[in-house]
Amino acid sequence: MTTDKSYSNKLLAPARVRYQCRRGMLELDVFLMKYFDNNYTQMTFSSQKLFVEFLELPDPDLFAWLMGYVGSPEIYQALVTEIRRCART
Repeated sequence: MTTDKSYSNKLLAPARVRYQCRRGMLELDVFLMKYFDNNYTQMTFSSQKLFVEFLELPDPDLFAWLMGYVGSPEIYQALVTEIRRCART
């Protein structure tokens, strides 16, 4: 029997999330992998959940938001800003 917590833990497992960061588009890979490698294990549970949710969105949306071509939805604005900041360091 799978509990909600064990299911969430499986979905948020670092190896699984790291694999999801690999998108096949160099620009997204650079943004997402660097952010993941530098931040994921120190993030709160709710921040990890938001990041995983973010990774489920279509690549063209992620690309446009991270490149600054269009604004992201309010729920992702702080995350997008942090990912972009991380890519510059």
